[in-house]
Amino acid sequence: MPKTKNKDTTPRDKLLSVYQRLTMDGRRHFQSDLAREESCSAQTIARVISIIEGHLGKDAFIESGLEGRKRYYRLRTKGMDRTFGFPFEELHYLSVCRDIASHLLPESVVERIDKSLTSLALQLGEQSLPNGHIGFRNKGVVDFTPHLETIALLRQAIDKKQICTVTYRANGRINSKPYRYAPGHILSMSGALYVQGYRLADGSVLPERPTTFLIHRISSVQPTGEFYRFNAADAESRKFGLNWHEPKRVKIRFAPQAADYVRDRVWSDDQVIEELGDGGLALEVTTTSEKELNAWVMSFGKLAFFHKGELYDWQKY
Repeated sequence: MPKTKNKDTTPRDKLLSVYQRLTMDGRRHFQSDLAREESCSAQTIARVISIIEGHLGKDAFIESGLEGRKRYYRLRTKGMDRTFGFPFEELHYLSVCRDIASHLLPESVVERIDKSLTSLALQLGEQSLPNGHIGFRNKGVVDFTPHLETIALLRQAIDKKQICTVTYRANGRINSKPYRYAPGHILSMSGALYVQGYRLADGSVLPERPTTFLIHRISSVQPTGEFYRFNAADAESRKFGLNWHEPKRVKIRFAPQAADYVRDRVWSDDQVIEELGDGGLALEVTTTSEKELNAWVMSFGKLAFFHKGELYDWQKY
């Protein structure tokens, strides 16, 4: 056991010192750190924690757990849960989410998020908050500032399962066209935001065909006052590409030079990877966007092709 810093320190002093550390903030306090700071054994810290826990009222408790192989303790109260609903770790997760989404958001919105996170960190007693550790380098960025109201209307419609009239300008078209639409899910891909859902026939509340819109090409969203009751977007299932058509199963062969890149990523929730004897692989996925899949396979040049059972000599090309 480490030597005592102060020979006059009593068990009561240790008890008060540990209790003070726990109540100063909502951090995780590791048993080994407390033992070192109090110049005692880990077993002594465990006994002190047990005594503190025995004297806490019904509105507080000591959370205990393992991070890796290290035991930690943290004082939790019902008041903390009611006020903030999350400890320090979640604050850092939120800052990561801020960094990931910042390239899609207007600068003014990112600044407001930064201020809110900083204010929340100060209320929780956090001295600093990681900022800007994650970045993106996109080719061609869409400015979503003029489309924030569209995003808000779509989110509200998704929450309430409202049928909307969406006025949309399709790719290659000059004029916009209104669609009767049930929005189900907003997603981000390749620096753009999309809304997935179903187009409806006039007067119908039943899904007609899956339809995906680029949000920055939507000129207006108007709720019709009607509601749908079906699952407008299969958000739980990830297939290759956006939801443009019914699912289709395909198989692609990749050369050894591209195998690691493909193997390291998830392309479809139900993907199957078959290792080939030449070091390459065959990837079988479900796609709902055959055009996207074709473009992706073509981007590999001669290192990928759609599998039809034939052998392929990569060394010849």
